This record gives sequence, C-alpha cells and structure tokens, in this order.
Amino acid sequence: MATSPRRPYHHGDLRAALVTAARSLVVAEDAEGLTLRRAAASAGVSHTAAYRHFADKAALVAAVMAQGFDELRAAAEAVSGGPRDRLHGIGRAYVAFAVANPSLYRLMFGGEVPRRDVHVELSASEQRVHALLSSAIAAAQESGELAVHDVADVTVLMACVLHGLCSLVLAGQLPAERSADVADTVLALVDSGLAAR
Repeated sequence: MATSPRRPYHHGDLRAALVTAARSLVVAEDAEGLTLRRAAASAGVSHTAAYRHFADKAALVAAVMAQGFDELRAAAEAVSGGPRDRLHGIGRAYVAFAVANPSLYRLMFGGEVPRRDVHVELSASEQRVHALLSSAIAAAQESGELAVHDVADVTVLMACVLHGLCSLVLAGQLPAERSADVADTVLALVDSGLAAR
C-alpha cells in the first residue's frame, strides 16, 4: 500500500505564535501556568515543534519578558515635552504599563528571572529601557532642571521609585485609577530633592 509523502511542517511564524500563547497563559494564570508544553498546545502545535524555537521554559519566559520590555520602551519613547516633562512622562508611562499589564509586569520583575548572560535578547531589551531612562535624566541635568549627580546613581534611584510605586499599585495599596496622579506627585517630590540649586 502506497503512502503519501509527509507534508512539510508549516505554521507561519511559530516563534511569535508561541510567545503570544505564552503571554496569554501568563495573563490568565500568572507565571505559574506557563510551560512550554502548554504554550505549544495553545499555539496548536506539538511540544516537540516548540523545541525548534525554544530550548526550554526559561527561553520562552525570556522571550515574553523581552517583548514586555520592548513595549514598555515604545510607550516611554512616545512621550514628548521638555526634559523634565519627558522624564515625568516616562515615569507615567512606566506606571501605566504596569497597570495595563499586571501579570506581564510581575513576570518581567519577578522571581523567575532567566539568566541575562544566556538570554541576550532579554538583556538587550531591558538595557534599552534603562538607557532611555538614563538619557532622560541626563537631558534634565543638562537643561539645568535637575542638579548634576552621577547619572547611573540617579537612574537606579528613579528605577527604585517607579518599581516601588508600581508594586504598591499592583498590590492594591494605592488606587490604580489614580496611579498617574500619584506618579506625578512622587516624581515631583523626587525632583525637589534633585533640583538644581
């Protein structure tokens, strides 16, 4: 009995489909619900097909996190205005991203952090967000709106403030509907401590 030749495997952009499926699992169940096997099933392929694109769960998690950092950067880059207004806008965009994507934000900054030296795409995406914040701080210093301090130190300070604010909002300790106003108030207080005198 003759058998028909096997059709070549085809799924369009399977890597993107797996990342989308994984992200949906994170939204529905947080990181606990994410496995490579479940993402593959959600994308409509076998788990062996998924291994053609991701060596393990950590690689898939890294890809989802990288996508999140890219989206955060895009939102922050869309901010306009003068140097200090832009810095505040980046802060608001950061908080708005966390409020709109709580499960993804928790994954990006949570305990299950893939090794950056192994997952270079994730490292690069995260560094682009860091660089954007640093450049906004440097511009505010150059304009005279903020006093000159080590930009790396101020960047760490701002990241701590923003992450702390996001954590409080996502924990329900600050009202999400007022998160933009709270971000403005907190950033203004930070400004007062960093303002050029």
